[in-house]
Amino acid sequence: MKFGLTHRVLTSALAALGVLAIVFSGGVPTISRILLLIGLVGALFATERFQQSTTARYAAAIVPSVILGIEFLRLLGGASLLELAVEFAAALQIVRLATRRGAMHDQQVVLLALLHLVAGTVLGGGIAYGLCLFGFLILAPGALVLSHLRREVEGNYRQGARDRTGLPVDVPRILRSRRVIGPGFLALTCVLSLPILVFTALLFIIFPRVGLSLLLFQNQHAVRTTGFGNTIDISGQGTIRSDSSIVLRFRTSTDDPPPTKLVLRLRGTAFDEYSGGGQWARSERERIGLPRVGLDVPLVRMPDPNDKAVAIDLEPLDPNVLFLPPRTVAIRWADGSGSLRPPPVVKGEEGTLRYETPNERVLHYEAFLAPPEERMVDQLTERDRARYLQLPKEITPRMRELATRWIVGAKNDYERALMISEHLEHDYTYTLEAPSGGKPNPLDDFLFESRAGHCEFFSTAMAILLRTVGVPTRNVSGFVGGTYNRFGGFYAVRNGDAHSWVEAYIDAPSGGGWVTFDPTPSDGAQPLADGGGFWGLLRDAYEAVSQGWDRYVVNYDLPTQMTLFQRIQRSLEKARKDLSPGSSGIKLRTVLIAGGVLFLVGAGVYFYRRRRLRPDAEEKLATRARQQRVATELWMQAEEALQSRGASRPRNIPPLRFAEQLRETRKDTLGEQAYALASRYALARFGNVALSTEEEREFLRRVAVIRQGEVAEDEALPPAAAE
Repeated sequence: MKFGLTHRVLTSALAALGVLAIVFSGGVPTISRILLLIGLVGALFATERFQQSTTARYAAAIVPSVILGIEFLRLLGGASLLELAVEFAAALQIVRLATRRGAMHDQQVVLLALLHLVAGTVLGGGIAYGLCLFGFLILAPGALVLSHLRREVEGNYRQGARDRTGLPVDVPRILRSRRVIGPGFLALTCVLSLPILVFTALLFIIFPRVGLSLLLFQNQHAVRTTGFGNTIDISGQGTIRSDSSIVLRFRTSTDDPPPTKLVLRLRGTAFDEYSGGGQWARSERERIGLPRVGLDVPLVRMPDPNDKAVAIDLEPLDPNVLFLPPRTVAIRWADGSGSLRPPPVVKGEEGTLRYETPNERVLHYEAFLAPPEERMVDQLTERDRARYLQLPKEITPRMRELATRWIVGAKNDYERALMISEHLEHDYTYTLEAPSGGKPNPLDDFLFESRAGHCEFFSTAMAILLRTVGVPTRNVSGFVGGTYNRFGGFYAVRNGDAHSWVEAYIDAPSGGGWVTFDPTPSDGAQPLADGGGFWGLLRDAYEAVSQGWDRYVVNYDLPTQMTLFQRIQRSLEKARKDLSPGSSGIKLRTVLIAGGVLFLVGAGVYFYRRRRLRPDAEEKLATRARQQRVATELWMQAEEALQSRGASRPRNIPPLRFAEQLRETRKDTLGEQAYALASRYALARFGNVALSTEEEREFLRRVAVIRQGEVAEDEALPPAAAE
C-alpha cells in the first residue's frame, strides 16, 4: 500500500463524508445540493499534476472569493444566512480538495470535514448524517496519523534533515513506498475509533438534550403534503401517489403474522363547500383549543383500558395536521412527544386537529378507539345540515337523474350512500391521471365522459350525488393506510398514500352520526409501497434503522433517558438473579465462564507465540539494518568521488535516478560506472540483497578509480553486480 496514495484516499474520504453530511441534511436547496455533488466528484478525481499546476494555485485564490460574492448577493436577496454559510463551507472544502498540495492542505481538509459534521447536526442529523458520522469516526484516526507522518517528512526535508543512513530525506520516494504502512497499520488505527465511539455514546446517554436544540438553529424541515390546506382543486391532483417519502408510522394489534398492507384510514381534514369548477373549501373558520389532562387530550371522552390503541409517530408536516383513525375518542402524548411539554392541540373547522409546537420534531402519540358496540353520536344543527347539502350552480340535470336512478329501492340514507358508493367503485376506473381535470365542469365530465379519475373525483362524485338526494356529506382527506416493516414492527405511511373519501351524516332514532364511505375502486384505495422482494427488504431495513435513529438519537431527551435507564436496570437485575447461587440461570453462567476461559487461553497462546518469534524477528531486523548501513556508507563514498569529478547529486533526486540522468548526459564511461554502483546500492539498500565481502572490495576499488579519474572501458563492474 503506497503511503501517499493511502493518505490521499483517506483524506478524500473524510472530505466526501463531510460534504455528504451537509448535502443529505436537507438544509440546503436542491440546486445547491446538485452543484455540490458535481463539484465533489470533480475534486475527488483531480489529478496531482493539476494540483501542482499554476492554474490550481490561481483557482485556490480566486474561486472562494467568487463564491463568497455570489453568496453575499443571495443574502441580499433574502436567502437564509445559516444555509449560505453552510453552502460556502462545503464549497470551500471542494476547492481545497481540488487544489491541495502537501500535508498542510490535507490537515485543512480534515478540519473542514469536522466542521461540516458539526454543521450537519445543526441542519438535520438524520440517518444519512449518522452514517457519515460513523464513517468519519472510523477513518479519522488513520487519516490523522498519516497526516502527521507526512507533515514530519515534508518538514524534515525543508530543514535539510537526513535519514538514519545519512542520506537526505527523499519525500517522493517515501510517498511512493509500500513499506511505510500496511493493512495491519490501517486496521489498528481504525480500531482506535472504537474507544472514541464508546466514550461519545456514554456522554450522549448520560447528558441528554432537554428540549433545546444544539445551537437553537436546528430544525427538521417539514414534509410538504398536498390536500390538507384550506382548499383542494380536484383537477390539480393526480401524481401524488408516486411520492414514497414517509410521513408517519403507526403500530396496532393485528393478526399474527401481520398483513403486509393494512388499510386504516387516518383522517386529516375535511371540506364542506364545493364549487362547480372542481374546488373544495371550508365555509367555517372556527378554532378551539382542546384541554389536556396530564398527557391525555380527550376528544369525546377520557381513554378507557378497553379502548384499542394505535401508536403513531408523525413526521413534521406542512400543514401541521394530526392524523387519527376512525372512532378516535382521545389521544395521549407519549413521553411528552419528544419534549418536556406536549404541544397544544387546536380543533379547527370540520373536526381538523392541528398541533402547535415551535420545534418541528417527530410527534409520538396514541389514538384510543371506541369499541364497536359504543355508538358515536354527533348532533347536526339545521344550519350545519344546510352547509352539507349545499350544491353549486353547475350541477346538471343528468347528474340529478343519475343519483336518483342509482338509489332506486333504497330504504334509508345509509342504503342510498352504500348504493352510490358501489356504483362508483364497480362502474368507473381508477387512474393517477385526471382526464376530466381541464374541463369546465370536471365532475360532470368524469361521470358521463371519461368515467376515470383519481380518488378525489370518486369522493367528490359521491358527496355531490348524495347531496342531490338529501344526504349531508363532506369530503375528507387523509391517508389510506400503511405497509408493514418487518424489522421495525410498524406500518409505514407514505406521502403517496394520501387519499380522499366521504363522510355522510346518517340519521337514526337514537341520534345521527358521521359514517365513512370510500367509493374509490380497491386498486386505488390501497397503500402505495410493495412489501415484498429484495428491494422491499432493503427498504424496510433502512427505514427501521432510520426510525430508530430519529427516535433514540435525534429526539433523545430526558424521558427517553429515564426509559433507557430503567431498561438497563431491569436487565442488570435479571442478570444478577441469573448469576446468583441457586438460580435457574445456569446457561448464562456457563456461557460467561466458557467465554472467559477461551479468552484467557487465546491471550496466552498469542503472547507465547509472540515471545518465541520475537528473537528471530529482532535478529532479522538487526541484520537488515547492518546491510543497509554498509550500503549507505559505500554510496556516500561514491557520491564524494563523483562530486570530485564534477557530478553532484541534487538532494531531491534519488541516487538511481541521478545515475540514469548522468548516463544519458555523459558520453564517457563515468555515467556507466555511476549507474552500475547506484544499481548495486539500490539492491542492497532497498531490495534486501546483501553485498558480499568480494563485492564490497570491488565497490571500493571502483570508487577509488572514479576518484582518480582513471576509468577504463574494461574496468566496469560485472553485469550481475550491476543488475
